[in-house]
Amino acid sequence: MGWVTEDGLHEGYAVAVLADGRDATAADNPVSGNTAWWCFDGQDGRPLAVGVRAGCDCYAAASSRVARTWRGDTVHPVVFGDDEATEGFTGPSGPYAEWENTHIAPADSATVPGDVTALLAEMRERLTALAEERPLAALTAVAQLEATAAAGGIRAAATAQQRGSSWTDIGKAVGTSKQAAHQRFARHLKPRPAILDEGADPAGESAPQTEEDLCQQQRTPGAETR
Repeated sequence: MGWVTEDGLHEGYAVAVLADGRDATAADNPVSGNTAWWCFDGQDGRPLAVGVRAGCDCYAAASSRVARTWRGDTVHPVVFGDDEATEGFTGPSGPYAEWENTHIAPADSATVPGDVTALLAEMRERLTALAEERPLAALTAVAQLEATAAAGGIRAAATAQQRGSSWTDIGKAVGTSKQAAHQRFARHLKPRPAILDEGADPAGESAPQTEEDLCQQQRTPGAETR
């Protein structure tokens, strides 16, 4: 068992790095197939690990299937016989800290809360049923939902930028490239006023608009911020 997040979607661990720079695999330990870093101690024909890097198995929601794997960039020292020194459970650096700060924290910030996921699932179910029962009512509901979602997306993009997220981050959150995200949202964002006071907050390039602004943009396709 490695380092498991509370939602069970990520299991982190230290990965043995061999002298040629590659990660150790089960093939490098043919007797047992165990890939734990401490197995690669140079004994009984096993290669010697020269370091460890952070790794993670990332699972699909409500599934035991590994959706993807992640590897950290840094090779950390390995100290055989000392799990704490090698994995760094409590220290500011090491595989655990890199996994937590570089991989898990950004993933958590983009994870949709469970209650919102449940609400979206219920909405899909209701709209599917309504499309069969009262198709015109379903179309009206879809139009209202699209306008609400678009306004919410603009506000979220503005807030994300204010908090330091890049267009790459925003694009990843909506499943597009940074260029596509910029094209989609940037024209709707109001430029921040010039910083005149020394104590003013200079962070970000844009600010969320008012609800009236956002709704007006949805009613007027292609409207540009004035």
